[in-house]
Parts: sequence; structure tokens; C-alpha cells
Amino acid sequence: MSKNVSLNETIEEIYQSILETPKKQRRLKSSTFWNKFGIERRTQDRIDQVRKALEKRSIIFNISDLDFGIESRQDWITLSYLEVEPPQLPSQEIKSDEKIPTPSEDWFKLIENRQFKSEREVEYFFIIPLLKQLNYTEDDLAIGFRVRVNEASRNFNKEADIVTFDGENHSIQNALLLVEAKSNSKRINDDDIAQAHYYCRELFTPYYIVTNGEETRVYLYRGLALQPDHPLINFRRNEIKHNWNFLYKNLNKSAILQYKQKLKRRFEDGEI
Repeated sequence: MSKNVSLNETIEEIYQSILETPKKQRRLKSSTFWNKFGIERRTQDRIDQVRKALEKRSIIFNISDLDFGIESRQDWITLSYLEVEPPQLPSQEIKSDEKIPTPSEDWFKLIENRQFKSEREVEYFFIIPLLKQLNYTEDDLAIGFRVRVNEASRNFNKEADIVTFDGENHSIQNALLLVEAKSNSKRINDDDIAQAHYYCRELFTPYYIVTNGEETRVYLYRGLALQPDHPLINFRRNEIKHNWNFLYKNLNKSAILQYKQKLKRRFEDGEI
């Protein structure tokens, strides 16, 4: 980046020019956009600096994170100011007259008494049975789903442990729920949560779960609103029955489909 061009001043100039437009949006050719920053050679470090500075000003662009900075000089970049209003959190209350489908006592006992010897057993003997009770079918499940993520200014192909979709169409646009499994011999840490968050950023699933079979954490992904992800619930395996109503109401397939459609409408209407 040229020493004569201030990153913050350029971002501020772009920000103010966007606010002056009726739709809070501005369209620039890629060559014009990068010239504003005095950038002739787009290195990954420079691209990341610009991306982060835009995000701090709540400015989003119409190019994916993976393509931003490597687009053609003739491509158009649409910059929009995003009103930072997080999506409404799902209700955690159950109406007294609402019936929640509940597994049998034998199912709860089986889940609570299982012994897991590996991460794979956590997937097959805990996560998959749980997802089936939440109305996901085998066609909905993708195990070891490939996700392209950016780390340390480099792109990698990684595998998300389990991703649920609406049927056999396993496209990113159709993703519903991400589940990251860990070995029951390891405690869940911040890196595990961050990993699930990065996958969510590429898949845009409204929720994600991180579990080692003993502890399960559920998060509402709020990256679109540039807000920290919201922890919804954290429970031990022997507490699953006590938390079942909440889990089913928020994470069953139909509920997530409805919530994702609601987010889509709000995004199209410019509310988020």
C-alpha cells in the first residue's frame, strides 16, 4: 500500500460517500476501488487489511471473501453499508399448549449411558441419532463435507464433520446446520468454536453445534450482522432430556428452514 495513501482515510471517504446515497450503496470498478488505496500489486496481506477495515465500518461487498481481491480489474464491486442490527433471537419459551415430539425413555437412557472411544463414535452414536430425532433424514446429512476456508492469508480445503441440508441438494445455499465433533477425551476450547464459526461463515448455516459427546454447545451464527455469535445453550449429555424442548423447538429441520427463510427475506429487504 502506498505510503501516501492512508487506509483509514480512504475507508472513511468510501463510508461517507455510501451514506450519502439513497440506498446506502456504491458501485465501483475493481480497478478504481483498489486505486483509491494506492494498491498496484494486490498481496494477500493488503487485501486482508482492506477487508478488515471495511468490516469495522460495517461495509459489505458483493464478492465472496474467497474471491475478494482476486477479481478482474474490470469487475464491479458493490459496497453496501450494513445496519448493525442482529437478527431476532429465536424464542426459548415453549407454549403450554404446544406439543413437542419427544424421544422415548429408552432412547434417552441409551444416549446418556453410551461410552465413546473416539471422535467417530461421537458422530455415529451421539450426533447422528440426535439429528434423526430432530427430523433430519439420511438424505439431509453430509459427513465430512468439504469447506473452503481462509487461514493466515491462505485458502484451504477442510472438512466439516457433519452438515445438514434440505434433502439431497447439498449445495452451500441449502445448508441448514453445522455440527463439529470432538473426541470425548478432549475438552471443548475456543479454537474448536472458532473452527465451527469459520465453517459457518462459508456455509451460512443459522446455527452450529460443537460437541465432544459429553458437553454440547449450540450457537446462533451472527456473522452476517457483524456481531459475535450468540451462545444459545450448553449442556452435559445427562442433561439432554431436561433440555429437549429447547433443542427441538430451535434445531429441528422445519424450524431452521423457517428461520433461514426469515433471514433471507430480511436481508433482501435490507433489514440486515
